[in-house]
Amino acid sequence: MRPFDFYAPATVVEALELMHQHKENVAVIAGGTDLVLELNERKANPAVVIDLKKLKELDYIRVEEGVVRIGALTTHAAIAADRQIEKYVRVLHEACRQVGSPQIRNLGTIGGNLAQSSVAGDGLAACVTLDADVTLRSVRGERRMKLDEFLAGEGATRRNILAADELLTEVSFALPDIRHTATAFYKLAKRKSLAISVIGGGMVATVDDNGICTYARMRAGALGRYPMPFPTCEAHLVGKKLTYATMLETLPIMHDQVLEANKSRPWSVFYKKESVQGVFKKVFADVLHQLGLEEVQE
Repeated sequence: MRPFDFYAPATVVEALELMHQHKENVAVIAGGTDLVLELNERKANPAVVIDLKKLKELDYIRVEEGVVRIGALTTHAAIAADRQIEKYVRVLHEACRQVGSPQIRNLGTIGGNLAQSSVAGDGLAACVTLDADVTLRSVRGERRMKLDEFLAGEGATRRNILAADELLTEVSFALPDIRHTATAFYKLAKRKSLAISVIGGGMVATVDDNGICTYARMRAGALGRYPMPFPTCEAHLVGKKLTYATMLETLPIMHDQVLEANKSRPWSVFYKKESVQGVFKKVFADVLHQLGLEEVQE
């Protein structure tokens, strides 16, 4: 680890000014669960490190006019412990509840998880499933975009659209109506804690009063560079009565899509194309249970 200058600003404005001033070779740290490892392994060699932990203005969970707003410095533990998130947004509750270990959940932040855009990021997979928006700020101003758009860009790290002097300050999404909408997440990993996801599957499904699916969104992490969408599976469900049998009809489609996307990696493709189906069987059962449509015995 080479020496670097260290700053701990007290406000977002001060942080953005420092980031702009040192944008040629700067790194920001919140929980440090990623950057500390990168520094120790010499994968990152910034000249300046800016610690964001004093920015309490970015640590919040709010529900305003039907929109959930979560500050970037909110920890995974705080999200998992929030009663409204647990009740209304099960996909995010379950994802944050299963991140790493208790120590990592108490240090790691949702903003760091999204900004790192890790292949196996559980919070990232859950937020993409929710079709979330992110807010980015710099000295040049503020911009807001869909998380999908954020991931499609090529910024300073080439993981997402984030510029070197730009800070992700908030993630937001519509508050699900739990009378008609269920959200679910299931993580497959090699052990229960301190494990990177092998596959993390998330789903949002909405039905009408007759149990007919009017909206479906499915994403799976750790199958590609970013959470994998399954648009053909979603289209198969919309307009049909949501049952376990109908949901199982999407699995062959999912199997073939994962096989095609990962065929250049023969050491993992055969495991993943089968495992993704097991993950989504768990997700389907949870969705149906939440909606009160069907109890699936597995």
